[in-house]
Amino acid sequence: MNADAGAVVVDAAEAINGEGPRWDEQRKRLYWVDMRAPSLRAFEPASGRALSWEMPAWIGCFALVHDGRVVVALRTGLALFDPDDGSLASLAPAPYDQRRFCFNDGGCDRAGRFIVGPMYHPLAPGDCSPGAAREARLWRFCGGDNRAGDAAGSWVPLELPPVRISNGLAFSPDGRTLYHADTPAKTIWACDYDAGEGAVENHRVFAHVDEGGDSGGPDGAVVDRDGFYVCAVFGAGCLMRFDPDGRLERRLPLPVRYPTMPAFGDDDLATLYVTSASFPHRAGRTDRSPAAGGLLALPAPVPGLPTNYMNLQKESFRGKDGR
Repeated sequence: MNADAGAVVVDAAEAINGEGPRWDEQRKRLYWVDMRAPSLRAFEPASGRALSWEMPAWIGCFALVHDGRVVVALRTGLALFDPDDGSLASLAPAPYDQRRFCFNDGGCDRAGRFIVGPMYHPLAPGDCSPGAAREARLWRFCGGDNRAGDAAGSWVPLELPPVRISNGLAFSPDGRTLYHADTPAKTIWACDYDAGEGAVENHRVFAHVDEGGDSGGPDGAVVDRDGFYVCAVFGAGCLMRFDPDGRLERRLPLPVRYPTMPAFGDDDLATLYVTSASFPHRAGRTDRSPAAGGLLALPAPVPGLPTNYMNLQKESFRGKDGR
């Protein structure tokens, strides 16, 4: 892309809640989700083709597997999806109360563990009774052999404070720093991360983002090859790029008010793709933007890092067809 170009809409999907983009370097496509439609989507830059697969429950995020399949984090739990034939096989139930929570943000570490965070979103008014927890932990899911001794198919809570709307999960270039955010708290945290053991320590504030209004704040994020943290700010119509010390380095304006998450894509990882939401407009909170719910693309200030793929032990997780 032209380095001086601004953001353009590459897929006018009008997604209700676009989220979670990830570049698949093997298939040369960008996967993303419409959380509330719900569907897994894909965009192929070379042809401009857009694809979509309906899901049976809300989908918060996903992890790519080297064999071409995708582990989708549905409200009901993890499932293994094959984009080639449309098959969907259950892997593990969700580790939380499905009446009150759903999966939201997530991504893989260098060891291939899938780390996923929750969002408080009760199914019915009675599920949010006084005293019921409105926050939950981040979890790691192990799909194969690992040094930490996690059994394949097991959920392990991360030793981090619970959050209400988990977002901003990303890793530093060396994999030793984990970032995560809680959107209502308008805070991004960093902690030291042991990729071998999957352990965290030294949890600390990385940055505050006091923008986006009452329902906005730091949303999904990605880290570039220089270690800068690039965060979508829901409700503020921009990306914010922070240096490794948490200082704001620049703002990147976008033609949507509710961006949700950036991801690096294309062969050179020099394009930032950004998902966005339209549900606040649909609810009448604000005037509608023509680009709302679209997938955007703009030149990245600095190229990104390759996607971490999930380590999935095939002997433990076979699809319904036995593959």
